[in-house]
Amino acid sequence: MKGLSYSLPMKKVFFTFLFACLLITTKSQNLVPNYSFEYKTQCPDNPGQIGYAYPWYSPTMGSTDYFHSCGISGYVGVPSNVWGYQFARTGNGYAEIGVYGSSTSSIREYIQVQLSDTLVAGNQYCIKFHINHAGSSAFTTSYTPIAITEIGLLFSTNPIITTNTLPLSYSPQIVSPAGVYLNDTTQWVEISGIYTASGGERFITIGNFKDDISTDTITVANPGFDPQGYYYVDDVSVIDCDSLVGISENRDNDVLKIFPNPNNGNMTLTYTLNQDDEGIMKIYDAAGKLSQEIILDSNRKQIEIATNLSNGIYFYQLIVNDKLSKSDKIVIINK
Repeated sequence: MKGLSYSLPMKKVFFTFLFACLLITTKSQNLVPNYSFEYKTQCPDNPGQIGYAYPWYSPTMGSTDYFHSCGISGYVGVPSNVWGYQFARTGNGYAEIGVYGSSTSSIREYIQVQLSDTLVAGNQYCIKFHINHAGSSAFTTSYTPIAITEIGLLFSTNPIITTNTLPLSYSPQIVSPAGVYLNDTTQWVEISGIYTASGGERFITIGNFKDDISTDTITVANPGFDPQGYYYVDDVSVIDCDSLVGISENRDNDVLKIFPNPNNGNMTLTYTLNQDDEGIMKIYDAAGKLSQEIILDSNRKQIEIATNLSNGIYFYQLIVNDKLSKSDKIVIINK
């Protein structure tokens, strides 16, 4: 807790932090505390510091990473870090887990957290979490980035703690579709399902629960001598499905398209926002520096954008009501 700079007594700071988490949980009915890895005891300054995203922790000896925009860019920052380049799906932070490797043993990393309440027997819970493949790294000359087909979420009544880095020998109740490689390095991919509680479940664990031999893999890029797979994790939710009746979480009407793409810096944006939505499009360069910010009027459907951006690859975010709705790439090729 030494990274906190508050002048309040530590007990009061800790209470204030928990109270903030409870307010968010009550409002959203989400039983996962710090579900988007925003709250931190201090900024990460090295890999393997998932414990800074309290109350998340690593249940094994694996060095699960925590990345945040306040961390060192290109190392433990967001969007640029040692394992790749990706904006947070929500806010400024996310976790990172190793799901495959190395060449000598089935090394695994997981994230685990205690839910804010115990699941009720017979109740159905709507589960979601989002992953993104870390497709490039500062270490790509020494390892082969690979993608796998199955990442899962496990419910348990007690914490699962081990003193090694081997796969946890459990069967997760929520798993990504079998046979579908999770190789998207641009968009966040949702893994979801409905879980009927046995009663008493209080902990969740996310990762790959299979050993290397049982894990289906494909090579993503930059072959090296050591096959390994890494994924970012963000926005984890466990919500009683009954509380979602009549509530739509998906914003299917939020659409933003750019054409042409690639372009010469001049482009057309078409989009649809709900009435009274506040929409912003942000364009970042490859180093993560904000290059341009465009306010989107919900009463319009199309705007023309002229930029003086240099040749290169850029990334954009569509933010609606302070929440990331979409992100993708723009390629600029000047005439």
